[in-house]
Amino acid sequence: MDAVAEVARAVLPDGYFYRVATHERMGATSRGLIRSSDLSIVGGTNILSSSMLSKHALWKLGLKDILSLKSVVLLGVGWHAYVSAPKCSTRFILKKILSGKYIHSVRDSYTADKLANIGKRVVNTSCVTMWSLTPEHCAALPRNKANKVVTTLTFYKKDREADRGLLSLLKEEYEEVAFWPQQSHDLAYFQSLGISGIEIIQPQLASYNSVLDSEDVDFIGTRLHGGIRAMQKGHRALIMSVDNRATEISRDTNLPVLNRSDLQGARLWIHGGTATEIRLPLQAIETWKLQFAGG
Repeated sequence: MDAVAEVARAVLPDGYFYRVATHERMGATSRGLIRSSDLSIVGGTNILSSSMLSKHALWKLGLKDILSLKSVVLLGVGWHAYVSAPKCSTRFILKKILSGKYIHSVRDSYTADKLANIGKRVVNTSCVTMWSLTPEHCAALPRNKANKVVTTLTFYKKDREADRGLLSLLKEEYEEVAFWPQQSHDLAYFQSLGISGIEIIQPQLASYNSVLDSEDVDFIGTRLHGGIRAMQKGHRALIMSVDNRATEISRDTNLPVLNRSDLQGARLWIHGGTATEIRLPLQAIETWKLQFAGG
C-alpha cells in the first residue's frame, strides 16, 4: 500500500485522498466518502476472485457497499488463486462498480484475461510495488552472495518438510540467518519447525526496513512483498513461490522466483552471481498513468 499511495499521489497531485478499508464491510462514513469522491482507486494483490460474495473473499462487499461504489479504478490488483470462471454474481458486481471510462491496472496476464472477459479495459502493469525496479535500479543490485540472509515463511501455506529444508539450506550456506515474521502468525509457525540458531527480526515493517537500510543481506523466502521490499532497498532477492502471485508475476517480468521445494535451484542462485533483470511493462504503466493527465 506504500506503493499504491505513492503512485496515486503522483498521478493525481491535486487530489485529496481518503483511505477506506476493503477487508471488512464499509460503514456509513466510508460509503459517504466514496459517494462524494470523483474516483476510487483500489489496490490489493489478491483482492479479486471468482466469487466476490464468498465469506472468504478478501474484498468484503455487502449490498450497500456495491450500491455506493462508483468510478472504481484498479491499480496493480490480482486474482485470488487459480480458479474457475467468475460466477454470474461476480460478473455483475465487477461490471457495475469498475469504471468504464478508465483503464484498469493489474499485476499479471492471468488477471488481465479474467477482467477482459467481462468487458473491462485493462493493462498488465505488473505489481505496483515493482514499478521502481527499473533497469537502472536492477543493474545496481548485488550479484554475489552476502554473508547474511533474511528469510520469511507463510503460515497459511504450510509445508513443514519444504520449509524446514529451506531453513536448513540457508543455515548451511550463510554465516547468519534472520527471520522476519511478516504476518503475526508467521512467528508461531516458524517456532513450531524447531530450527534453532536463527535471529528473529521484530515483526514491525520499520524493523525490517532498518535491517535492509543498515546491513548487507540477501533475501530468500516465501513472502513475495518481503522479497520485493528487499529489492527496493538495494538487495538481491529470491522468492520461493507458494501461490499464484509470485508465479504469474515471474512469468511476465522475470522476477527471481522458484518453487518452494526447489532447494537445488536456490543453492545455485545463492552461488550463481546471476544478474537481476526485471522486465517491466513500461508502456502499459505509462498508459495507465497518462489517462489521468489534466486532473
